[in-house]
Amino acid sequence: MGTVRDWLAGRWLSGGLALLGVILVLPSLLSPTWEMSVSDRQHGSLLSRQWEWTWGRVRVTGLEGVELRDQWNPIGLVVLVVLLVAALGGVAVWVPRRIPWGRVLGLVTVGLLTGRVLTTVSDRVGRSLGEVDQGASGLTVRTEMTQAGSLETAAALVLLVALALMVAVVVRRADGRGHVPDGADDRAEPAAVAAGPAGRPADTAGRADTAGLRPAGEHLTSPPVSFGEAHPPAPAPGTDRPATVGRAGEQP
Repeated sequence: MGTVRDWLAGRWLSGGLALLGVILVLPSLLSPTWEMSVSDRQHGSLLSRQWEWTWGRVRVTGLEGVELRDQWNPIGLVVLVVLLVAALGGVAVWVPRRIPWGRVLGLVTVGLLTGRVLTTVSDRVGRSLGEVDQGASGLTVRTEMTQAGSLETAAALVLLVALALMVAVVVRRADGRGHVPDGADDRAEPAAVAAGPAGRPADTAGRADTAGLRPAGEHLTSPPVSFGEAHPPAPAPGTDRPATVGRAGEQP
């Protein structure tokens, strides 16, 4: 049962980490994950600001906060929402033991979300260089991740660890208990261990082996056998005398 407990602990741990990763990605649906600002180094005025969302929205403002551009990417938003919902469903069917296809669905959905988040995070981290001095132009360009971007970066790490644990759980189950399907109940194992050579439980097999034997001392309880020629006792008055068979030539 120690192996079963370890397997269940790994399944709950990986499912919990995957759920945490999904929760950490949710703020990026509403908030930008990357920000860039361009300012005049000599006068200290902010010339423009740009925000980017992980699903493709780009918003740009100019002097005094005038909005210059606000471009949405509905397809990117729908794809991210679908991946998040699918990952939640994958975690929901990954944890229970009685769903045969839970392992495959959990691995696929969490793996797809992990790949999507890792792609956006790697691109954003590569562009987040802090402060960049443009030299002769006299402009200062600052790029940085927002709070939602930091949470999404943490989500990428958490999802990566969860995916690795899920793969380890599947490999461990395939190596140690591959003959038992996901829908089987682990409590049936002690009965299988206690089974006899013919597949019957040990106590049933023991009773079947002794079914044709008479219990000890049974011959002592049978009525005694008389070898004499004594006649049976006379019947009580008023009762019929049972018929007896005598020896040849003997009168009743």
